[in-house]
Amino acid sequence: MCRQSLICLRITALLLALVFIPAQIISASDISSLLEKKGPAAKEVVTRPTIVRVTELTRLPISLRQAEFLIDHPRLSMTLAHFYDPSLDAYKIEDRPGGLVHVDDPAGLAGDVEVVNSIPGRRLYFITGHFDILKMRFNAHMVMNLTYSERTREARTSVDSTTTCYIRVNSILGGFFAKVAAFLFPKKVDARIGRFANAVNRVAIAVHDDPSGAYSKLAASGEISPGELKEFAGMFL
Repeated sequence: MCRQSLICLRITALLLALVFIPAQIISASDISSLLEKKGPAAKEVVTRPTIVRVTELTRLPISLRQAEFLIDHPRLSMTLAHFYDPSLDAYKIEDRPGGLVHVDDPAGLAGDVEVVNSIPGRRLYFITGHFDILKMRFNAHMVMNLTYSERTREARTSVDSTTTCYIRVNSILGGFFAKVAAFLFPKKVDARIGRFANAVNRVAIAVHDDPSGAYSKLAASGEISPGELKEFAGMFL
């Protein structure tokens, strides 16, 4: 085989690998859950996304049980984030019928989050929402695959997590605005993901270093029910 043909073969193999990476990261059971709950259109979010983003957080100073508590109590976690990371102050969370959680940022992002699959060490979410760029509104769907595991080293426990986001924009306006949106959209996504990752780190450190202080802030906020406060105390105090 000549050198040029070998180079072409390698490039082709690399492109094929990039095309099929999203389908490989999501398991067959997760695809099945998506199809069952959201229909065939949801599968396209994973197999034909507009962009894919992967975020890894390592050595969060909490246990697996504590991580799952924070993951499964998003309103409580967001309340803590408001205290420990002011950059998320604008974000609001509310529970909606059907098990949905609505997230709203007045700066131009809103969506309804639904848990599609929940097993130990993994959560799969389907999100329907919109974002605004240049005073134009774009509708989109996102599949978010969250995996996490616990590690113990020298009597210290921590959690590593990987979040893979598949985002598919439903419609793109033509011409100049499409090119501008294609340039700005990934930047806006990366900025928001970075902001959330930073908040997760800060909350994990706060509940580990000063759980009593975190409890006091939650109680003083008036946004957390007595039942959730009791659960928090039982988990962290």
